[in-house]
Amino acid sequence: MELKIDFVTENTTRKMNSTQKCDFIISKIRRDRVVVFEGGLAPNEEAILIEEAMSQIDHENFLGYKIITPAPIRSPSSGLFSRHKDIKMTIIAPHDYDNLSVALV
Repeated sequence: MELKIDFVTENTTRKMNSTQKCDFIISKIRRDRVVVFEGGLAPNEEAILIEEAMSQIDHENFLGYKIITPAPIRSPSSGLFSRHKDIKMTIIAPHDYDNLSVALV
């Protein structure tokens, strides 16, 4: 299976409400894409995503997905008075990507 990854910027997700994010994710997953959300998903959005995906499970066409939420990465400060920023992301992949792992350095 060919690995296809869609990177979705925080700027794009900021414009979406929780339902729109979930619909967007599920539509990508159904097309065998891995979705990487910069900024991550909030816990309530993950709950909505799980609920929606469970209602759409079809043993022939859609068996669900995997969610990976790596620990945030601390970005270097860019100036004398600037602060470090924790960079979050959420990775969602089709259920059959068994060997998907994430290494962030």
